[in-house]
Amino acid sequence: MRAGLVRRIVGFVLGSGLLLGCGGDEQPEAGVLVVPFELGNRKDCTELGVVAVRAEVNGGERSEEADCDAGMVRFDLLMPDTYEVSLYGLDVDDVEIMDSLEAGPHEMHVVGGGTTVVADPPLKLTASPAKLKMRWDFGFGTCDSAGVASFAITAWRQDGSELLLETEVPCDMDGEGRDQYRTVPDLERELSGDELGEVDVQPYDVHGLPVGDPMTFSFDAPGAGRSVRLSITCDAAGCDSSGQPD
Repeated sequence: MRAGLVRRIVGFVLGSGLLLGCGGDEQPEAGVLVVPFELGNRKDCTELGVVAVRAEVNGGERSEEADCDAGMVRFDLLMPDTYEVSLYGLDVDDVEIMDSLEAGPHEMHVVGGGTTVVADPPLKLTASPAKLKMRWDFGFGTCDSAGVASFAITAWRQDGSELLLETEVPCDMDGEGRDQYRTVPDLERELSGDELGEVDVQPYDVHGLPVGDPMTFSFDAPGAGRSVRLSITCDAAGCDSSGQPD
């Protein structure tokens, strides 16, 4: 009777071991996301000067990069979830000259279990807008001491014939990094890098009245995705500039 009991116990343990072994062979919980892409109207990478494409999920939470000629970017080991995917086409200087953000980030769902999900149709990359960055210096003063509450900004085509962007930024807007430039908002992607070439800046006081005369900056079109940096100096008498980018 004791021998029979031992055999039953051994059989149970062996059976449990087999079950645990099977559990170890289960498919992984993570999945794969493959994002094919096209440049403009199915243009060639060399023709548009794109050497690599970087893909980001959830605003840079994770990124992967591939040669432009590969035609796709792959994410391995993504946990099941819905992700917002954005693509950026990089030139030889690592500048983002194209992106897939014309219609905003593309939403995709990763199912996990080792399954590969492929974006269909491929994501379309178009020319990135230029970036307009400004900084202002009040010396030992401040926005309040100089009576400046905001800056009205109008951006034009290089020949001044067409308005591209009209906006206003607060004087107390926080700067970025050591150089303290502020990125002028361009939510509608109106700053075409192949057209932008003239910017007017008019300071206003808290009552909406102009402080001094407007300043005009003139420059060559910077190209898609590239930045134009402008600096102005202000005091109680108003603001001034060189009229040229930094």
